[in-house]
Formats: sequence, C-alpha cells, structure tokens
Amino acid sequence: MAKKKNIEVILAPGLFTNISTPRPYVVVVVDVFRATTSICAALDYGVKAIIPVKRIRHARFLARLGYIVAAERGGKKVKFAHLDNSATSFFHKIFKGKEIVYSTTNGTRAIKMASGASDIAIGSFVNLDALAEWLYKKDKNVVILCAGWKNRVNMEDSLFAGALSSILIEKYGFSTDCDAAKMSIDQWKLAKDDLLGYIDKSAHRNRLRHLINDRLLKYTFTLNSSKVVPVLRKYKIVADKS
Repeated sequence: MAKKKNIEVILAPGLFTNISTPRPYVVVVVDVFRATTSICAALDYGVKAIIPVKRIRHARFLARLGYIVAAERGGKKVKFAHLDNSATSFFHKIFKGKEIVYSTTNGTRAIKMASGASDIAIGSFVNLDALAEWLYKKDKNVVILCAGWKNRVNMEDSLFAGALSSILIEKYGFSTDCDAAKMSIDQWKLAKDDLLGYIDKSAHRNRLRHLINDRLLKYTFTLNSSKVVPVLRKYKIVADKS
C-alpha cells in the first residue's frame, strides 16, 4: 500500500528554515490579503505571466525598462508603480497577454524564499478546490507556506492553510503529523460557516480596512470562483496547463 502524502504548515516565513518535510515536495505559497489572491485574479483575466520581485529597486528598474509594475509596501501602492496589488485592479481585459512585474511586502518575499522547491504553487480561497486537485495529481508531500505579515503569523493565511489541509486529508487521503496543520484545520472548522464574520477580527483586515472595499473582500473569500493554478516556472508565475 502506498504511503500517504504528508502536509506541513509553516505559519510564518521565519519558520521555513525549520521545515521537516523531506524533498521533493510542493510548496504552496499563500498571502490572502492580497498577493496570492491577486495573482489568481490576474491570470484568470488573461495576464500571461507575473514576474515576482523581492526588492523595490528591482521593480523600479524593470518599470524603467517598460514593464507594467504592480507594487506596494505597507499596503500602499509605491509611487512609480502602475498598479497596487489588489485583485480588483486586474478585473478587466486590458492586461490580457501582458507580463506584469509584481512586488509586495509579504507575498513575493515568501515566493522567493520557496524558490528551491521542486514545485511552487500559489494558493487562495478563490482557487481552493482546483489547487487541491492539482496537488493530488502531483502526488508529492505538500508544504503550505503562509506569508504572514512582516514575518509574523496572521489569521487569514493560517485559515487558508486549514481549508486546504482539510480538503487534502478528507478528499484525497493525505495525512499530517504537523501541529500547525492541525491547529489550522481547527481554525477552519470554527470559521468556515461565516468566513467574513470571522475574518473581521483579523489584524491585517483592520490594518488594510481603508484599502479593501466590500467588493474586494467578497471576492477574496468567495470559494472556488477560479480554476486557475498559478505555478512558478523559472522566474515567472504562469497558469499551469497540465
């Protein structure tokens, strides 16, 4: 009988160096507010690729070369950027077929941190089921890396980790001996019947309240509105076609 695939949850980037899952594994990067949700939206609306960059100076350099840049720090759009990092910024077709440089406070840092993994996927509530099925087909152990907020744990990313872990265990036969995964699953069970009510307690939700309108909030916590699975290929994030 085949050994069950394992799930490990990393609740904040600073814990990633202590990962215990043996290679090869898939890393799922999640930054619910707002990077990974926005990446799913961008690819759903026809963006060809997202180019994640960690440092603002790199994003500024690429803007000078003519790239479209979406960038924020501390939740606010940086001056030279064309777009902020909200999903709603991509809710039209003018970027179809374009490559967009993307730099954020937490999400792109986590993506770069995971770059040594054999596979890297982008997770959000909008592509939850599609991602879970994709991971099942990959048939590898899974590490869910929560981007958090400035290297601290946040509520919304761990909530997503619990949702994804629950599906992988209950539907696809994965297992976990990771306390962080088990805590996240308990959080998901507590919150799943009223996601918006639960997330209203989130520090990051309140930190970004003036930047996240009702439309964006509803989109962020609408399950399975997208079937796209963004994956990192070399230095670009694209929609997986397999």
